[in-house]
Amino acid sequence: MKNNNNSILLADDSKTFLMYVGLLVKRLGYHIYVAKDGVEAIKLAKEKKPSLIVLDYLMPRIDGSSCLSIIRKDEEIGNTPVIILTSSGSEATRNEFMSLGCCGFLKKPVNIKELYGAIRKCMKGSNNRMNIRASLLVKAVIECDDEKRELFASNLSADGMFLRTIAPFGAGKEMDIAFYVDQEDPVELKGTVVYMNELNNEIEPEPGMGIRFIEVPEDVKQRINYFLMQQLTGDLIVEGGNIEEGQFI
Repeated sequence: MKNNNNSILLADDSKTFLMYVGLLVKRLGYHIYVAKDGVEAIKLAKEKKPSLIVLDYLMPRIDGSSCLSIIRKDEEIGNTPVIILTSSGSEATRNEFMSLGCCGFLKKPVNIKELYGAIRKCMKGSNNRMNIRASLLVKAVIECDDEKRELFASNLSADGMFLRTIAPFGAGKEMDIAFYVDQEDPVELKGTVVYMNELNNEIEPEPGMGIRFIEVPEDVKQRINYFLMQQLTGDLIVEGGNIEEGQFI
């Protein structure tokens, strides 16, 4: 059985961590499975064949180190990339897990950008985007060849956006784009159509056009990334308080 190329198994004994990090990873566009200990993680990994496994170091029944060793010796899931989560960031701990065959090592509390970067690095066939991309709805005004349209972007990053439309422009077409990410002036950029999805019988994938932004100023990237972080985590509350910006427990 082949790996599910867009799925991640997250194993941690904290239900709070599983819930909120699981929601975040799902919002980043991945299918998520969760396990509450190492035994459950191994069972789910063999059953679901995820394309990436994220293990907490300290778990009941089987800890992250033993779990990683078992995974590496298993014929079915032995080649699955594994990221280890630990509250210890020592070089000795890192070297221990790297010697056991993990592809990534993250210190708790988990930083969102670091988590996203580790996922991209470890997942085979993962996209090469440098910036976080989130599914959402943002109204955009575009102008191309003296034609002006108001469309909704259903996907946004500091690199580009996906505009929902049944009449996409052709690949290579350039346009002016304006949209809001805060209370300041609108973000105004130039973009190029890099692919189109035509309307089909199942409306899947979503009809529209993928846009790559041209020469995005650094301050604009920061505005977009801050907006995306708020969209991803703004509603996530952990036991009485907002999650610290960019961090999870």
